[in-house]
Amino acid sequence: MDLEAHARVSSNYRKHTAVNPIQRLLIDRFHRRIVAEIVALAPRSFLDAGCGEGFVVHQVRQSIPGLAVTGCDVSTGALTIAAAANPGARFVAGNVTDLPFPDDSFDDIGCFEVLEHLPGDLPRTALAELARVARRAVVLSVPHEPAFRLANVARGKNLDVHPRGSDPDHHQLWSRGEFGELVGERLQVRVLSGSFPWTICVAGVAEP
Repeated sequence: MDLEAHARVSSNYRKHTAVNPIQRLLIDRFHRRIVAEIVALAPRSFLDAGCGEGFVVHQVRQSIPGLAVTGCDVSTGALTIAAAANPGARFVAGNVTDLPFPDDSFDDIGCFEVLEHLPGDLPRTALAELARVARRAVVLSVPHEPAFRLANVARGKNLDVHPRGSDPDHHQLWSRGEFGELVGERLQVRVLSGSFPWTICVAGVAEP
């Protein structure tokens, strides 16, 4: 699949390449926040689980030169774009609910704008996998509801979706507190904050 065809089917690619100045401002601020949390952890190895086209991988590698970074995603099209944009990084096909890595493979892991796409109880499965593969901490982000929906309504997006303003690809609609409680079932929540309209959570791996 070429870049143009991938862009048509990937909402993540369209979001990260948006030219709308307000959307661009929000995304850039969001990237700064999550990268700052990763930098504070001072990892020697890092996995971006559900890396998409490698936008966050690029930001992390710029901020921590020499860091061993791996990206993992189910989309081979996204991985092709990510690898082209991030020479020297490692990219592996895989699902966050069944990561293709041994236990304790990475110091720290990021999983950004992924868990809300998983139906049913699969977010818990994914959190267990992230905790299995991480040695120290996991940095997560999901839409902060209902702020995310209200922001969409304000710009006339997804008005025909129920609840109004929801992304039709989102199976989970967590408030910040609800997401913190979910993460706390499997990990030790250290930071529960956000960058409008997203929730950001930093959680440590619980001692066995």
